[in-house]
Amino acid sequence: MQMRRNATAVLSLTAAIAAAVAHADEALVLEPVTVTAKGYEALVSETAASVNVIEADEIRRREARTLGDLLRGEPGVSLAVDGSVGVDPIIRGLKRDQVLVLIDGVRVNAMQPPARGSLASYVNVDLVERIEVIRGPGSVLYGAGAMGGVINIITRGGRFTDEPDVSGWTRLGYTSVDDGFRGAVGTSLSNATQLLDLSAAWLDVGDYKTGAGERLDDSGTDQGALHLRYRARLAPGHEVQLRTQRDRREDVWYLASRRFLEDPIVPPPGTGLHQPDGLNTHYTPRQQRDLVEGRYEGELGGPWGARLTASLYRQDLERGNYDWNRERAQDYRTSDTDFDTRGGRLQVELSPHPRHVVLAGVEGWQLKASPVSFVGFAPDFQPDVRMQLIDNGRLESRGVFVQDDIYLHDFTVTLGARYDEVEGSADRALGVTAPLDKTDYNLSWSAGVIWELDRGFSPFASVAEGYRSAGLLERYLTYPYSDGFTWFSNPQLEPERNRSVEVGARGQIGNTRYTVAAYESRVRDYIGGQVIAPTVKQTVNLDSARIRGAEFSVDHDLGDGLSAFAWGTWLRGDNRDPAFREPLYQMPPSELSVGLAQQSPRAWQWRGQVRTVAKQDRTADRFSGGSERKTPGFTTVDAAVGYRFGPSTGLKGQELTLSVTNLFDRDYREHVNEMTQDRIDPANGVQDLRAPGRSIGLTWYAEF
Repeated sequence: MQMRRNATAVLSLTAAIAAAVAHADEALVLEPVTVTAKGYEALVSETAASVNVIEADEIRRREARTLGDLLRGEPGVSLAVDGSVGVDPIIRGLKRDQVLVLIDGVRVNAMQPPARGSLASYVNVDLVERIEVIRGPGSVLYGAGAMGGVINIITRGGRFTDEPDVSGWTRLGYTSVDDGFRGAVGTSLSNATQLLDLSAAWLDVGDYKTGAGERLDDSGTDQGALHLRYRARLAPGHEVQLRTQRDRREDVWYLASRRFLEDPIVPPPGTGLHQPDGLNTHYTPRQQRDLVEGRYEGELGGPWGARLTASLYRQDLERGNYDWNRERAQDYRTSDTDFDTRGGRLQVELSPHPRHVVLAGVEGWQLKASPVSFVGFAPDFQPDVRMQLIDNGRLESRGVFVQDDIYLHDFTVTLGARYDEVEGSADRALGVTAPLDKTDYNLSWSAGVIWELDRGFSPFASVAEGYRSAGLLERYLTYPYSDGFTWFSNPQLEPERNRSVEVGARGQIGNTRYTVAAYESRVRDYIGGQVIAPTVKQTVNLDSARIRGAEFSVDHDLGDGLSAFAWGTWLRGDNRDPAFREPLYQMPPSELSVGLAQQSPRAWQWRGQVRTVAKQDRTADRFSGGSERKTPGFTTVDAAVGYRFGPSTGLKGQELTLSVTNLFDRDYREHVNEMTQDRIDPANGVQDLRAPGRSIGLTWYAEF
């Protein structure tokens, strides 16, 4: 293979080709590029890891409320459910805080909201340009939380242009299953040295119908978003960037928390919180994410061709956590909390040798929160008693990392290491005994190799260890959560560490492109919530857990824009703690997706996909206290047909798409579903969290 001295040339070349053919009459399939796997732009084929890339065209054609909807059916990815927008991705059996979510490279998980199924709901999907999923430990580059994988959500933006230019896009859509309306618009003002992007989106959906034909009460939501980005070229090879984002969602009900009580719960004074009789539900009337980031990228030159990237950001989450009683038509617990995160990252990319690309850097962030709750007690349950849940809670991380990509004749070798200190502290935490402070010292490492044997067969292998330190709320918040359980926190939790071995291959044989991979992950000190009473979970460290799996993806070009594809995932998890020795809690079942797609830069295009999910009867009966349910298998069919128009009436192009999801109105639920069997009581308002039924969608997209 021929070595590229600076890997950024890959993306530059790709972008140039893409721009040249953006409105050509013949489609050109380009090899996918990732900016997340190595910390700089590189071809996926040069990455010793399994990578999913979802491009803009595919995102536009899907009817998705959240990020989780976009990832449904992707190889190695499953979903966790605790409400209408509480749909979160799972990578290789590791979920939520075990998977690092980035928005434009800025971590979201550090905010640690108390509703665990909501990390994926902090960005409007209509503003997403592409999504990159790195399956397997990514802690060397991204630190705490990346032990299971990394999801980087890249939002839309324009490009510099040689001449002054104004461009933009708009999208409107409707979905029948929830009587939902959505809209988005974006514009870019650009010249050779300056670029201003402004985009906005809104979403208004009602309660959706399940495949059984019933409405899932309170599954609707509203969302609005406003993003602004300014980029300026100070000199050739030097650029500064300012980014601001606001994403706001209202009326989010976490339906897995819903419970009907025949009688009020009134424990003895000082021993617990009261709950009124009737139907009780945890919800948030509003949640808002605000981001301000400044970034510098510069070509420093010199004999090693150094390239510097520096970023400083402030990200704030304002969140209301309320509990509502239907019979009294009132809140009986309220809490409005700010989770404030400050962070920065500095990295330098250089080539000290023609066959080496070295990435080195430092990163740090701090999360602060002091949640206060106002609670109600019998008999009137008015929320007027102030309770300081956490006083001056802090989580701070500081790390240094280095990675070396070595390009040999037929091999690419990647070596990396990182050292982090993660410190948790609080002045006081309600119901939590001292000591409260704890510092974790974490070493992450990775090694991978790709053998470029030939175009049809390029095997790769990697071994890596990633980690996750306990979050702020896992350490200090003993309180009812969005899954219907009261969680007991533990400030002395050990960090969980995932050592993963993966072997795989990718290649192209004729018109068929494929990727296959098998892996085994061994997690020490696995952090989970053990059910110790019907409504109580204790946050614990398990001695060890093992997850094994295999994945594949195949894409075959049938000619004339027609392609066939198939994706598959098999995995199995085991709790190897001596106290349990059973299947690991909430392991997704195996699944397979197959389909056909017709793509064309002009005229008709269509897509059909069948997703088959196996039953899951391996449940963690002891760890979950019998609350984890077996899940039957199911099959769903999605279809879409659209027409792409050429330039007309001031538009560069437009397309109209008619889609049908869950074509046969299948009534099913995902296995990782926080609702428990003992709480389901439809007569009194507690419904199972079934998936949406058949939905007809109509979407119009245009560029100007």
